Amino acid sequence: MRHSLWIRLLTVFLGIIVVGVLVMVISLRFSAATNFSRRVLSNDVAQAQALAPLLARYYSQNQNWEGVTTFLSTTPQPGTNPSPGSMMDGMMGSGMMGNWREWFQAARTVGPTDNRVVVFDGSGRVVADTGKVSTGEQHPLTHLQNGIPITIDNRIIGTVLVGSMIEPVLNPADEDFLNSVNWSILVTSLTVGLLALVFGSLLLWQITSPLRALTQASEAIASGKLKQQVKVHSEDEIGRLARAFNRMAESLTQADTQRRNMLADIAHELRTPLTIIQGNLEGLLDGVFDLTSENVATVHRQTMVLNRLVADLRDLALAEAGQLKLERQPIDLKMVIAEVCKSLEGQAREKGITLSCNQIEILPSLDADEQRITQVLFNLLTNAMRYTSTGGTITISAEVRDKTVVISIRDTGVGIVPEELPHVFDRFYRANHSRTFSTDGSGLGLTISKQIVEAHGGQIWAQSTLGVGSTFAFMLPLQHS
Repeated sequence: MRHSLWIRLLTVFLGIIVVGVLVMVISLRFSAATNFSRRVLSNDVAQAQALAPLLARYYSQNQNWEGVTTFLSTTPQPGTNPSPGSMMDGMMGSGMMGNWREWFQAARTVGPTDNRVVVFDGSGRVVADTGKVSTGEQHPLTHLQNGIPITIDNRIIGTVLVGSMIEPVLNPADEDFLNSVNWSILVTSLTVGLLALVFGSLLLWQITSPLRALTQASEAIASGKLKQQVKVHSEDEIGRLARAFNRMAESLTQADTQRRNMLADIAHELRTPLTIIQGNLEGLLDGVFDLTSENVATVHRQTMVLNRLVADLRDLALAEAGQLKLERQPIDLKMVIAEVCKSLEGQAREKGITLSCNQIEILPSLDADEQRITQVLFNLLTNAMRYTSTGGTITISAEVRDKTVVISIRDTGVGIVPEELPHVFDRFYRANHSRTFSTDGSGLGLTISKQIVEAHGGQIWAQSTLGVGSTFAFMLPLQHS
């Protein structure tokens, strides 16, 4: 199970999700913290900028910083209005109300002044600290570089710092808000990761499920069960793979059937001549037959039959494997046809068949294997003679058509029924199933002829009308490509 593709893919996918969630959480947390701190600092600076003129007015009226802590602790918050006669009015008078209005406007934008406020005088001494931590401490002026200066007539009389301007920490309210944001990021990231894992596992299952079916079917084929098919559920790459597998399985089944049929045909074809040879030899050994030239000739004829069958099988095997060697050279096709006709004239005369080979026009030189083309012509002519009755005619013609030469052998034989015509070039196929190997050849002649013609880059075909005759023709290119 640990070697399952689904488990391995799911493990990798889970690892990617975990890494992705961690990166997302860390980056979002860092980004949120950084931006939030920047936002808080911006608000604090805005509050300090709003306080600076108020503190300058306070110093201008009092000529010192005494009571500034009380002043800061009584700073009105947004949404409240100072009442007449309040302590602020008593301390600052009505002239401060314009500045407080400015402060209210700033506070509406940046929020209430609930952060720690520290005020320094011009020498760097802390004169006010709402956090009650550093009042009276002396600081070097370099510590005040980030503060907002308090000026009167372009003269710096002090510096004010608010919240995160003092130290880079958040107040409890800001910390709570940031923690809630981080928690939301974590929950969201985990939820997204879990959903990705669920949907990813379903997708991986859909991908690996047909692969498991293909694996099981392949193992069945490997064990000899060739009739295997897998269901096709999609039109994607997996679906095309399943269709290709089904076609391969069908091809294997057909090839196995053809192999079995071929072995059966070979065994059948070999049995007849071997039986004759065995019977004649046993008769000679037992004295039933005399050791005469006629009896020996009978055995010799059957050995020639066997030799022809073996030679045909060898040529067919080489042709189907694409290893049939062709000795190409320019040949005179008209002369080759004439020689084949001359060699078969005697057999045609014995059967009372007219062999017409004289209507051959002048043909250009052809780049081909003369021996193999002779073999094709011989096979087609002997096949025509085999199915042509006494008094019939076999006519050979050749003509040039569009950079090809077409050779036709037309007979007036018994013809072939339409349903059998597509199979005439199959090995061991005979249109008349009652005929035997000893009288009608091995059943491989047309198959070998087809392989030879196609090896030359040509085509071969057959046409027939039952009771009228048949025409076997093949086409060869004039130029070798």
